[in-house]
Amino acid sequence: MADAAAELVGRSSERALSVPVASIAVYVDFDSGSDARITIAADWAAKFGAALIGVAGWLPGRERGGWFQDELERPADRTDRIAVELEKLGERFRKIADQKVKSLEWRARLHFPREVIPAEARAADLVVIGAHTAAEDAYHAFDVGTVILSAGRPALVVPEGVTKSPGERVLIAWKDAREARRAVQDALPYLIIAKDITLVEIAEEVQEMAAMAQLEDVERYLLRHGIKVRVRSVLRPKGSIVDQLKNVAENEGVDLIVAGAYGHTRLGEWIFGGVTRDLLQSSDVCCLFSN
Repeated sequence: MADAAAELVGRSSERALSVPVASIAVYVDFDSGSDARITIAADWAAKFGAALIGVAGWLPGRERGGWFQDELERPADRTDRIAVELEKLGERFRKIADQKVKSLEWRARLHFPREVIPAEARAADLVVIGAHTAAEDAYHAFDVGTVILSAGRPALVVPEGVTKSPGERVLIAWKDAREARRAVQDALPYLIIAKDITLVEIAEEVQEMAAMAQLEDVERYLLRHGIKVRVRSVLRPKGSIVDQLKNVAENEGVDLIVAGAYGHTRLGEWIFGGVTRDLLQSSDVCCLFSN
């Protein structure tokens, strides 16, 4: 078994070619984490020789300056001003990413970011966004979870303050559900180049045997892709699931959590599962979500 595993892992670079990452999109904004987000997206694009697409959206409308400012500014002038600001973002994106990536694209639209990001995701294998938005106004801000669940692509969520490119030490938060299966498959290109992988499921004691069998299947699946799991464990629930995942991540030195994004619509709004919501709100390491 060990010899077979070594042989499979040794072919990981060849396997990477079978699950290529051809393009990555990153959302660019005025928030303090935007530069780090661009840098991380550029690092990942450089690893795969992928194109990097900078994306920005901003719908002209009532902004934080209030109604008085809006009344003094003609709609055409407001549109021109925002277009200038978007171009500044494009210049910033190109300045940072040009150092690492050969193929760059800039896409800025005068529309709600919550609409722009999922729409532009059609051109990318991965979308990189922040954990929080830059503004409070409805015309410029967006709900991060809604974008994840509507993009149709895996999303790398970069928390505020993270500057180091993630992906060396990965935690897979497993649950035997469609979203987790999708997340593992979407993460294959990034797991192949990871140095260390921890596979964890949190399950009740009565489900422990079944959970362990499921983890063995996942480990075997990954091994067939040339990916070796170092730690595989089933944990019993003790308080918050997210707190347990964060503790494992801290103990193992994890810099990336792979997880399914769980949610559904009700009256046109996304209702999120507790783990998805809590990871978005409190994780201090990057998360790769799929749904």
